[in-house]
Amino acid sequence: MKTKYFLLPALIVALLQSGALYAMIEKHAMILRHGTMITLATQPVDPRDLLRGEYVRLGYGISSVEADKVSGTKPDTAGLADIYVTLKEGADGRWGFTGASWQKRRDLAAGEVQMHGQTLTSAMGVFAVQYGIERYYLPEGWGRAVEKVQSERGVDAVIAVSSAGEAQIRSLKYNGRLLYQEPAY
Repeated sequence: MKTKYFLLPALIVALLQSGALYAMIEKHAMILRHGTMITLATQPVDPRDLLRGEYVRLGYGISSVEADKVSGTKPDTAGLADIYVTLKEGADGRWGFTGASWQKRRDLAAGEVQMHGQTLTSAMGVFAVQYGIERYYLPEGWGRAVEKVQSERGVDAVIAVSSAGEAQIRSLKYNGRLLYQEPAY
């Protein structure tokens, strides 16, 4: 008799948990399917942590933004501050920095994309910006191979950027050839 009273709440909790998990996966997949694809050159970063699984750490040229290149009014916050970095495709097919703002810009020029990042402090006039694409998990056995190629030849990351500026890594390339592509699910 008492089991009957716990069945409905347990079913509701299970459905809510499943729905939340599905929403997180679908948000990631939507950015990969419908985001604007840009290519960024990566820079080698310190070696991976063996205790956290197969992943590579990626650095980008747009991860350091000079303070005098940021427009707008910096938020008065003690924690992480939102920053919006504007990018444009270069002649080599890689996207590069064109500007940054503390507030989301609504006046982007044709061919520009805006990425949302977060920064904490400015060391010697430079903001270290994180976009959430600095760590890339790979299937077992791929991490060391990608790190080796990255340190020897350089790797480009193809990034999907949503209209809100959220970024997800779509694939890794070197010399224009596909090295690894993220599945949508």
